[in-house]
Amino acid sequence: MRGLFLQQPLEFRLNVTGDSFSQGAQIPCSLTVKNHGETPVHLQDLTLTLALGNLKKIKGRDEGAFEILQTADLDKTIQVPPGSEVSLPHTFSLDANAPITDKNQSPYLLYGNSTEVRGLGQLLVTVAVHPHIRTIFDTMTTVFNFINKGESSKGGAAIGKFKAPDSRRFSLVDELNLSASFTPEGLDLQFAFAVRKFDHGTSKVAVKKGKLEVRKSLASADYLFGGGFVRQEYIEQIIKSALAEVSSGF
Repeated sequence: MRGLFLQQPLEFRLNVTGDSFSQGAQIPCSLTVKNHGETPVHLQDLTLTLALGNLKKIKGRDEGAFEILQTADLDKTIQVPPGSEVSLPHTFSLDANAPITDKNQSPYLLYGNSTEVRGLGQLLVTVAVHPHIRTIFDTMTTVFNFINKGESSKGGAAIGKFKAPDSRRFSLVDELNLSASFTPEGLDLQFAFAVRKFDHGTSKVAVKKGKLEVRKSLASADYLFGGGFVRQEYIEQIIKSALAEVSSGF
């Protein structure tokens, strides 16, 4: 993945090893600066940052479109002679609960020789959910037949939105928002079900909409094998016990 940004007389080329990344992964990159001018240029404002971009604000060129997450520690004493170029490598490390790319936001790499965000080049970085969370979301669809309607992130949690399968067992479940976030002990899961409930408080039986939340805390020693591989059977048991809370029993 590459980015190109011109800031006369400088040309910035950002090379990133990889096209997409997962939460918790590393983003190796190299920023090359070439001087097309006839005099030396000092890079006292050289900047390379990882930021979270609001896609709507970026499109509208609004202020506050980016939230800075990490900033590379680059040598700002560099001087680029005429016709020469310099390359500076840096690797960003994504947090296991890093924001992911969704319809509203995405991580970006911002780069250039400026202290102002508007004066920097922009390169969108596609970030997906952590492989452990991917296993959980995929299990919801392949084993329990829920339909994945989209993924997002908020407040340090990855969120999968699921539609319940068309079965009598889940006839009172409209949808599920499954939030997953890492803790020092392991992985926290929050099942937020949108359900329909029978109201017997009047002469007529009515159906009202409600919510039911189920939390599951998974210790790393329980849900992982050695080498970081997920124990599929354990994940299925955890999900099954959460779904039992909303099973209609029909």
